Amino acid sequence: MEIKNFNKYKIKWNIESETVIKPGLETIQSALKKLDNPQDKHKVIHVAGTNGKGSTIAFLTALAKEHGLSFASFTSPSIVDVHDQIQINSVNVTEKQMDEAFLHMHDRGIGGMLTDFELLTVTAFVVFEAMELDIVFIEAGMGGRLDSTNVMKHSVAVIPSISIDHTNFLGDTIEKISWHKAGILKNNSQLVIGSLSVSAKTIVYKEVEDKKATVLEYNNDFHMKNNEYSYKEYSFSNLKPQMIGKHQQSNMALAITALIESGFELDESSVQTAATNARLPGRMEKINEHFYMDGAHNQASIDALVETVQEKFPNRKIHIILGVLMDKDYIYILRKLEEIASTFEFVNFQNKRALNANILYKHCMNSAKIVTLDASMIDLEKKSKNGITIVTGSFYFIAEFREKTGF
Repeated sequence: MEIKNFNKYKIKWNIESETVIKPGLETIQSALKKLDNPQDKHKVIHVAGTNGKGSTIAFLTALAKEHGLSFASFTSPSIVDVHDQIQINSVNVTEKQMDEAFLHMHDRGIGGMLTDFELLTVTAFVVFEAMELDIVFIEAGMGGRLDSTNVMKHSVAVIPSISIDHTNFLGDTIEKISWHKAGILKNNSQLVIGSLSVSAKTIVYKEVEDKKATVLEYNNDFHMKNNEYSYKEYSFSNLKPQMIGKHQQSNMALAITALIESGFELDESSVQTAATNARLPGRMEKINEHFYMDGAHNQASIDALVETVQEKFPNRKIHIILGVLMDKDYIYILRKLEEIASTFEFVNFQNKRALNANILYKHCMNSAKIVTLDASMIDLEKKSKNGITIVTGSFYFIAEFREKTGF
């Protein structure tokens, strides 16, 4: 999968990498060793899970900012291009910082060793190493145990949710997927988890036992009730996240707990401001009163989107603009969206894994449906005058949609 605007650095500094996905850590660990292990310089909060990773990191960065901490984050996929995946104090990495990192990697001879995502992960750690930071937030790319981000000696681990996704790499059961997610836990460390199913918790708790770690569970060890967070001696009231959806209460609580477990003192006023200010592009993101974007691309995230729409927009006409990847369960996605949609517009987008919009059209049971060959042809103003328009599906589709429509 091509990472937008990443190739120009590879070409400029003559560092080759493969575009394939190769789960496993031996190669990236060898590359990091050549670079004197930059991943171990800072405190790290490592977030894995099926859904909620991005939202949890959005809360983490907002909390860090309001408490005056210096922080950095590595997330995926990109919203615009590679530069927004590596951020320092919520500011995109600059071309100068990328060049300096690539020069260092070139001099240490890591060309040809890595896949694209492994190289990007190493780049992030090299960029961060050059800075004095209080905390670094890392989002797992896929799975956890064998994901290229899982290379730190120490971290506080966070798992917001576990459901079925990426079955071709992670397995087709909750147990198999949970094994991958739980693998981010380090020996004698802390794990903070959201509300997981019994089958997922069984696997996660075994990992905790094996690694002599401690686990903190939402609605068991820490709580959110009536906009109030409580954990040990901490109590923060009047927390009102602006990110839409009930699940954001849980994601916010996970972020607060993870920062406390990382050794930071939090105060109520700063936590309140952070809750209000936390934003995340492409997650039920409000563009205007009639237009939202949400990267719902698997069963759990589609369920959350449908629940949110039913709660927030009862009796409103809902226009769905959809583009998905072919390896997703698009039949499930269609059946769920049919519960809320008045009309469908299926769109082709430029990605090797993109599902042809005509296939979505064929399998959709709603009669009010059309196919559009390119996002630039969509008349959003016309749609927005009559109901709520939601652009959803793959984050790659949403990124292209933004680029072609200017949103």
